[in-house]
Amino acid sequence: MFRNDVFMDSGHPTRLLSAFADQAWVIRLDDPKALPQQKATNELNELEPISGKEVDPMNRFQSGRASHKAVERRNKAWERIKPLIDNSAIFDPATRGPLVTARAEVLGCSKQTLMKDLRRYWQGGQTMDALLGLFHRCGVSSDGKPVRRGRKPKHIDYQVYVLGNEDKAWIESILKNEYVKRDLHTYQSAYRRLLELRYAYQDGNGARYLLPLGERPTFKQFLYQAHKILGDEIILRRKGDKNFEQNHRARLGSIMEACHGVGHVYEIDASIADVYLVSSADRTKIVGKPTLFLIKDRFSRLIVGWYIGFESASWTSAMMAILSITEDKAALCQRYGIPYNSADWPAHGVFPQEFVGDRGEMLSKNSSQICDGLAITVTNAPSMRPDRKSVVECGFRLLHSTIRDSVPGYEPQENVQKRRGQKYDQDACLTLEEFKRVMLANIITHNRMVMTAYPLSPSMIDAGIEPSPLSIWRHEAPKRMGVLTRYPAEWARFKLLPTGKAVISREGIFFKDCWYSCQEAIDQGWFVSAGKGRASISVAYDPRLTDEIFLHDTTDRTKFITARLLPKSLQYQGLSFDEVSYFERQRDKIRARGTQSNYQVMADFHQQIDPTVGHALTDMRAQAKGRSRKSRKADIKQDRLVERHMQRQEEARMPAAETFIPKNAESTAPEVEAVPSTETASHTPLTLQQKLRLKRQEMLNAA
Repeated sequence: MFRNDVFMDSGHPTRLLSAFADQAWVIRLDDPKALPQQKATNELNELEPISGKEVDPMNRFQSGRASHKAVERRNKAWERIKPLIDNSAIFDPATRGPLVTARAEVLGCSKQTLMKDLRRYWQGGQTMDALLGLFHRCGVSSDGKPVRRGRKPKHIDYQVYVLGNEDKAWIESILKNEYVKRDLHTYQSAYRRLLELRYAYQDGNGARYLLPLGERPTFKQFLYQAHKILGDEIILRRKGDKNFEQNHRARLGSIMEACHGVGHVYEIDASIADVYLVSSADRTKIVGKPTLFLIKDRFSRLIVGWYIGFESASWTSAMMAILSITEDKAALCQRYGIPYNSADWPAHGVFPQEFVGDRGEMLSKNSSQICDGLAITVTNAPSMRPDRKSVVECGFRLLHSTIRDSVPGYEPQENVQKRRGQKYDQDACLTLEEFKRVMLANIITHNRMVMTAYPLSPSMIDAGIEPSPLSIWRHEAPKRMGVLTRYPAEWARFKLLPTGKAVISREGIFFKDCWYSCQEAIDQGWFVSAGKGRASISVAYDPRLTDEIFLHDTTDRTKFITARLLPKSLQYQGLSFDEVSYFERQRDKIRARGTQSNYQVMADFHQQIDPTVGHALTDMRAQAKGRSRKSRKADIKQDRLVERHMQRQEEARMPAAETFIPKNAESTAPEVEAVPSTETASHTPLTLQQKLRLKRQEMLNAA
């Protein structure tokens, strides 16, 4: 027998707790006040182990389905008795009492509590789950059947239906398969579905009827079990984690809690502007809506950077928005005809300690350049969590609300998917540059506006600060001295551009299918040295334009060198690297098709020349039979002279001269007796070799 085996001893189910040599300790399972008893092992060996729920309560404990409270009850009981069960003397009645008394004094609990826990542990199979809270027995009689309960119905006289385990299982199944998984289902519809599936019968004619009250659960019973099974976070299970966190979670905190002041966190995001624009070349052509990128300081709500253009929401447009932080604001205002005031740009060139974006362009590998080059942390908010960057999300709405009634071509969000909505796009008249001017004035206006709902701190209230982004920044910036960082425009641009590896060879600097060169490389002899072996160099580049790349200066790491396209790559001037990559892929496809075509062309060529070569080879072998291969070149000089003489005669003869006969040629031409040629006189035509030999002999005789 083994530990925990159950056997019938004198008609009582008994569990083996432990065995030592010829002695064993057992405990009865049908006695609520049983204690370990000592038995001889030879007596137990004669008994057969048994199993089953009826005799072994160990099978009734399932921690995986236990409630949180039941697990807590188990853990507390385990901590109380763990030192006792580790001591084998706990089985002996002589030592059990002192051990339990000492442990009770340490814990400050009663000995009865410890003995109850020990008894449950021993009878339940000597596992932690044996100590689980038996809450499932609440409302159950001693025979295991539910106790009838519930108040008497008011309006209809019927016997109250008592839910059993099977009823609860059916309710749970309906809730999980119908209510939780389908948004359109309500508790009422799920309850009706339960009655139709589980509490109905068919009569002899096949008609289906619901069981009467008293034989099925009421809606209140169903609702009680639903709240008990699903809990308070039913929306979490029905809508999903993301929807729950976004729309239904408890809003007890604020994003300002983790913000230390101005310049600490910049929020960045992109959106499609709600304004239709027209072509700068032809205002009759509508080109669609531009992309609007915003960068806002979380603490002050100051707009510190932006981008407006037709680039999609990508790292390229995000980079342009970040670079706008260092852009010359005086030149910018002058370009768009906006009055310049330095007080409107207190955050010029100031970079934050942290950028917060969504799982889009800021999740790009290129965003690591912000961390490495500018020592800024980049944080990506979870998907479907706009509340993690609510400042910039609200910024789009505020900017649009300002131009809503004054910019033609503005289309409100509610009209986008509205059936037969108004055609606002037909009113479009602004070009991209004009829209930029409008938005620049809009951004300046936003930074000056007073935010009536801003949570002013006591120090701001004492200082009489009006809650506008500009005022808050000016007031809080001195407190952040030594923490805020400013970078020059060229440095920031160089650090934000994506990087790559270029190859230096004798033909130039090769990068992304383009060839570049610069005067510094020529002066330092890079291309001459590359003849001994190719070298690589780190470069930074703007993905939008191939005209130039920026090389890291090998002598001074703080500087960079500009390299420009060589003449052999000027066909790609003005294009982006993506366009170059596309053309190169198309070129590779053409080359691949050309290679396959060449195979066919060569096959056709061989098909044409193989008969000629084969015939010539056969004749040569027949005529050279019996002669050595070396003897064929013995008279090569004379043979070449004869062959050249024959070629000249053949090439000099005009084909038209043989067929042209002048008038009266028959009367004037002297009659000449035809002399048959050697070839015609002979019955066998001469071979080419024989002709050459005869011709050579005639030339030698003439000489």
